[in-house]
Amino acid sequence: MLKQLPPNNARASSCYNSSRMPIRVIAVDLDGTLLNSRQEISDANCRALAAASECGVRIVIITGRRYHSARRLVGSLPFLVTLITSNGAVVRSLSGELLHKNFLPRSVAVQVLEASAQYRPYAVAIYDKLGRGQVMMQHNAAPDGPLQWYLRTAREYLLQVPDLPAALPGDPVQLMFGGEPAFLEAIENVLRASPVGKHVHLTWTKYFERSISLLDVMNLGCSKASGLKWLLQQTDCNFSEVMAIGDNFNDLEMLRMAGCPVVMRNSTPGLADKGWHITHSNDEDGVAAAINQLLLNHKKAF
Repeated sequence: MLKQLPPNNARASSCYNSSRMPIRVIAVDLDGTLLNSRQEISDANCRALAAASECGVRIVIITGRRYHSARRLVGSLPFLVTLITSNGAVVRSLSGELLHKNFLPRSVAVQVLEASAQYRPYAVAIYDKLGRGQVMMQHNAAPDGPLQWYLRTAREYLLQVPDLPAALPGDPVQLMFGGEPAFLEAIENVLRASPVGKHVHLTWTKYFERSISLLDVMNLGCSKASGLKWLLQQTDCNFSEVMAIGDNFNDLEMLRMAGCPVVMRNSTPGLADKGWHITHSNDEDGVAAAINQLLLNHKKAF
């Protein structure tokens, strides 16, 4: 069950952003944000989040990763955490309790895979289950796509099948296409021009420095912002009381709605909007800097 925070929590009332609005929720992305380039949460970031939690602020880890992938990285954090994973499709407690889901209907997933047949060797279907089949790809999956990543990091979850749309066992959490940016760029237009385009939400994550782009195909209306909105409704909070910290385009809707949007200095070019705070990079404890200056120390700029 979700812990209800009182509107005027005595401890939380001492935590304000630069506009003097109370911050009751910190929603922080993982890759490129809370995690440094070694895929670690630094001591400084951990201490800052713990201090905010001690103030009565709810800590939400919000990521495009699968729950089981994210849980491995944040499971040892010494404070209460809520996990929003798969770009808003799954909300769970750190212990694994499923609080909310917004999956892609199987019929829609099949239409997506049929409309993008030429990109199917780069396609992944993600399922909310334990063991093999949590990640599904075709036998002819391209070696320069997500296949190598899953073989290296999630081999025990990977199931390869002859025909991905025919093999889908039920509603996936999402579909994902991964590959070189120049190759994948056209897939968005392909999907938007197809009949299934009006039934899905498309979200890009782009790592230009690594020459990797990911296109997540979600259920219509599903995003980090919608997952966070559901959580806020359960805890009597609103977006004006949220500090959101991110680095990529899949954070964009969440950042636009947050009362205190913070972008990492290492963020994808073109992400930051006018008036948003820009903190240090993920290798310079940028999350800690944002929390310390905008919330704990009540300063206005970096």
